[in-house]
Amino acid sequence: MADAVVYRAMQDIQSAIQGAITGGTLVGLSSSNVFIQKIATDRNQQNFPFVTIAPIGEELPATGTNDLDTVVYKILVAIVNNDNQDQAGNAAQGIGFEQELQWKQNIRRLFHMKQLGPLTTESVKTTVKSLITVDPSAWYANLWLCAIEIDAECREVRTQDAS
Repeated sequence: MADAVVYRAMQDIQSAIQGAITGGTLVGLSSSNVFIQKIATDRNQQNFPFVTIAPIGEELPATGTNDLDTVVYKILVAIVNNDNQDQAGNAAQGIGFEQELQWKQNIRRLFHMKQLGPLTTESVKTTVKSLITVDPSAWYANLWLCAIEIDAECREVRTQDAS
């Protein structure tokens, strides 16, 4: 069965984030806590902080070439941490608000105006949009939730894959 382009894009994003954790630019996150999900949720999550990767919105067809279509896949990357409605940081975990903002910044830098790879061979470039830095409804539920959208622009052939 052929993998869907958007799924391979999510795998490349997961791998890049795990590599940044291993490389030391996402200190305080665990590479085993980076998940691909159908919908971003904290359901059944026991270990905080974690990163969830999920499709968001609809793919957008764009211009293409004579034999390739350009499609933009929207992918949500959400960083979730226990918070306890602490305005200054998260003293219980030793992770401050500054560290959480550093995670967001480094993930944005990891993907903005880059190509995905190696799985997403159709990747042309990615752009990053900040969706929310601190989600108030999550904060009132004692979570820190930060969400960014990665738009993966891909060039695809105009044929269907066998499944």
